[in-house]
Amino acid sequence: MTAEAEPVETEAEPAEVEAESAEAAESEVAREELPPPEEPRHPAPGKAVRPESVQDAIDHVNRVISALREALDEMEDALELLESLERQTGADEREIESLRRALKQLHRREGGQHHGRH
Repeated sequence: MTAEAEPVETEAEPAEVEAESAEAAESEVAREELPPPEEPRHPAPGKAVRPESVQDAIDHVNRVISALREALDEMEDALELLESLERQTGADEREIESLRRALKQLHRREGGQHHGRH
């Protein structure tokens, strides 16, 4: 009779158990710290694009174009207003200068008349 040797399970050394536990814990922590994968912005080559998403993009671009046209119209209105203000300011400055000259002439005439009476 030959006795077959049964495999003997040996208990792991405490240091080995601690090392395995530490590695498992580090692995879990590492998984928790990683941010979730981002979804691709563009579909992968060869991957079908849903028509709804293309239509949504077209609609979005059209809305942006419309908003830009409105902004351009408002800027043109503002430009017209500023140009009008500039013309009016120039006219006002010329009018003020004309009034100053007229006032100086009046002062000179009055000054000359007062000297002659005394």
